Amino acid sequence: MRIEVTPATSLADEPLRIVVGEAPPGKRVTVRGELRDDAAQRWASWGAFDADASGQVDLAKQAPVEGTWDIADPLGLIWSMRDEGRPPGRVSFFKRDVKPLGIEIVAETPGQRAASALIERRVVAPDIERIEVRDHGLVGTYFRPSGAGPFPGVIVVGGSGGGLNEPPAALMASRGLAALALAYFGVEPLPLDLIRIPLEYFETAIGWLEARPEVRSGGVGFVGTSRGGELALLLGSVYPGIRTVVAYVPSNVVWRGCCDATTSVAWTVGGRAIAAMPPPGLRQPLAVDRAEIPVERIHGAILLISGHDDGVWPSAEMAEKIVARLKRNGFPFAFESLTYDVAGHGISRPYASTMNLNSRRHPLTGRMVHLGGTPAGTAKANEDSWRRMLLFVDQHLRNAGPASEASPSATNGRSVDRSAMLP
Repeated sequence: MRIEVTPATSLADEPLRIVVGEAPPGKRVTVRGELRDDAAQRWASWGAFDADASGQVDLAKQAPVEGTWDIADPLGLIWSMRDEGRPPGRVSFFKRDVKPLGIEIVAETPGQRAASALIERRVVAPDIERIEVRDHGLVGTYFRPSGAGPFPGVIVVGGSGGGLNEPPAALMASRGLAALALAYFGVEPLPLDLIRIPLEYFETAIGWLEARPEVRSGGVGFVGTSRGGELALLLGSVYPGIRTVVAYVPSNVVWRGCCDATTSVAWTVGGRAIAAMPPPGLRQPLAVDRAEIPVERIHGAILLISGHDDGVWPSAEMAEKIVARLKRNGFPFAFESLTYDVAGHGISRPYASTMNLNSRRHPLTGRMVHLGGTPAGTAKANEDSWRRMLLFVDQHLRNAGPASEASPSATNGRSVDRSAMLP
């Protein structure tokens, strides 16, 4: 028997082709994936297939008859990997590490010698320069594409878990974007909690990125997830230098700080608290209106990505409210909303494990978080939204003019429900 995996070395957002050949026709073939992370923890997945009449198993065309995933998808071998032995909810290499992953793929059937292949998955291309940023109070990591540029510049932030999450920015840089992964709390010397974070901190980051000689002039993009998606929309409404906003599983309103009931203020500007959604029972219409983000003030294109099965907050419903507000106010720039039926709050970069969606421990509170969605549905949402996000950011940042110029687009107002293409 033999197994072919192409490409053998690839970026973590690239698809794979996995084909087993010369197996006994009609016999059961088990394909396994295994790796060990930096903590020596074993990650594993498997699928059992029936070889066709020619003795072949093609994972792109055949679904496993049993295993850790159940659809025809060669990347199921990766996104269905489970961490064997690590406490539930612990942050894994799939989220934070930019080191290459070596994955062994084995095909075996009773009475046959096993075939194996070793592949490498990278979240950053070899020619990308990684620069730690500690200037002017910023805490981040900048990924500079190779070449002279100019490159579209983007700032990438996470959500209420805090800290610094480099892989999404590293992958964006590998696709031609000058990307700054930025922390805003949860790591020294920044605040330890999402409390009274000054928007001026992000203004400094915008200026830092715009000053880079290889970054294209005319404004930057801002990509945020969850509370970071809320932040991206809020910042875009305040700073005209942000010309493209991408908000994953976003909110249409400003929420209180995280993650204590007594924490009333998440964001400040000029030292003053930005009005947030009051606690339940105190949500009078005027207070709710004050908490809504004035997204119509954003000076560029907006992409919203959400899941109908969001277990943290109703991101799809809130995305609909954002779209309605943009339409109501005659927003002159392009905006698009992608929603996914069987995905929830875990939509992110593609081809990472999606098996702990409902057993993930929040880094600050320690509580188990129910993100919603199915592993397969989230994996497909990750794949589809990532490709569309890269195209959207590249198109609108490269075409962005001066902040004073509004340029309506043919895609203005499109809302796309991606549920039909998901399992």
